[in-house]
Amino acid sequence: MTDPYDNPQPVLHTVTDRGAPLTLRPARLDDAPGVLIACTDPESQRWTTVPLDYDHEKAVGWVTGYAPGWWERRQGAAFVLADADDAYVGQIDLRVSGDPQVADVGFLTAPHARGHGYMSAAVRAVAEWGIRELGLARVEWKAHVGNDGSRRVAERAGFTYEGIQRSGCAHRGERRDAWTAALVREDLSGSEEKA
Repeated sequence: MTDPYDNPQPVLHTVTDRGAPLTLRPARLDDAPGVLIACTDPESQRWTTVPLDYDHEKAVGWVTGYAPGWWERRQGAAFVLADADDAYVGQIDLRVSGDPQVADVGFLTAPHARGHGYMSAAVRAVAEWGIRELGLARVEWKAHVGNDGSRRVAERAGFTYEGIQRSGCAHRGERRDAWTAALVREDLSGSEEKA
């Protein structure tokens, strides 16, 4: 089996449950304004670890350093979600660390794009791609208890809820309880994964 990291980061294509096309692609510099809007949104800052002082420089740094860094380090991939017009509607990371067969997903939807089914489609596409192409056995999702939007995304993407992890998330200097769920190789019924 060839190592997928020997090639450029792929572009993934999927559709939402409403039939809208969605592209998951590497970040580009012209995505930085969308990243900035999404990362300074009050709901994004409430539920994620995005710095409270997020600014244009940090958005450019995400596009030019953080996002491509996962693929370059051979530890997963960060994708921009682009709609049918190739406009930024969100971002998702698939991060592999420690156990090379386990990754976690982190995601953020642009405020104007929430409720359109983009993120559920993206989470499912990225998890399936990670299992099939990166040889993962398990993709994990975790969110602070109370982040109902994130939980709906994970459930619609086919993740199985596993429970509450007490003090499972660090957030701005404190520990919070976390909901956890996962998609495992066996969940992809009738498929042949590359191991």
